[in-house]
Amino acid sequence: MAIERLYEDDDYVIVNKPYDMYINSDDENERNTVACHIASHDSHLSSSSDPLHFVQRLDYSTSGILCIAKSKSSAARAGRLFEKRLTKKYYLAVVRGHVSFDLADIKYDVGKDLTPENSHRMSAAVDTSSLCGEPRTAHTRLLLLETGFYGGDAVSVVLLKPVTGRRHQLRVHTSAVGHPILGDYTYSDRADITPHRMFLHATRLVLPFQTETLDIQTDEPFFSDHRFTSKWEGGKTLYKYRSKESFVKVCDVIDSSYTVGLKYQEFCLK
Repeated sequence: MAIERLYEDDDYVIVNKPYDMYINSDDENERNTVACHIASHDSHLSSSSDPLHFVQRLDYSTSGILCIAKSKSSAARAGRLFEKRLTKKYYLAVVRGHVSFDLADIKYDVGKDLTPENSHRMSAAVDTSSLCGEPRTAHTRLLLLETGFYGGDAVSVVLLKPVTGRRHQLRVHTSAVGHPILGDYTYSDRADITPHRMFLHATRLVLPFQTETLDIQTDEPFFSDHRFTSKWEGGKTLYKYRSKESFVKVCDVIDSSYTVGLKYQEFCLK
């Protein structure tokens, strides 16, 4: 499988990761990895003859923009941007149900799911009884773009902007407000098995380096897929977002603190 390279220079290679692919693996027989497709299966190891440094992570099921550094110094430079929350990351998602608000800030802390059978999952602290271990501050902004139906079920297309970067944050936060991501097997309690993929895609990444700002964007990922469009029935469109130009404009909307005229909601532990 060829992986699309969106940008490359002496310091970084930025790719469009396919869904259902690992970033790397310590199993030398595992070939379904980004590392294996663009370099070698052991390229994430310091002992590799062709080392790469992954400065961000994407889940196995999540597709989209992934920034990879070619040296330790380049990794540190990009890593500082992520640590200081200077990067801007924007995701497209299709979620279950028709979202009832236009814009939301989801501020539930995220930690380990303490339910015994869910040891690999994360959990949102939505109330004082939540089984959420070692919770950390988490913040996601959500903008409703379009509603419709997938296979006859109500769904919404949303823009997600993670302000923090906790493990599984977007998946946990959308599920916590009653709108799990379409096709998310893990956070649907293994029930959402009909869709061919999980509909979460890292669509745009802005890296403001001192010398230049890298603004990387992919094409819209869902409506170019016949397996999705064959089951899609459109409803209400609030924003155009399917072209790269219109997507930048909705990113400007979610970046703005201006909420007049929008049905706004904040989710947090009171």
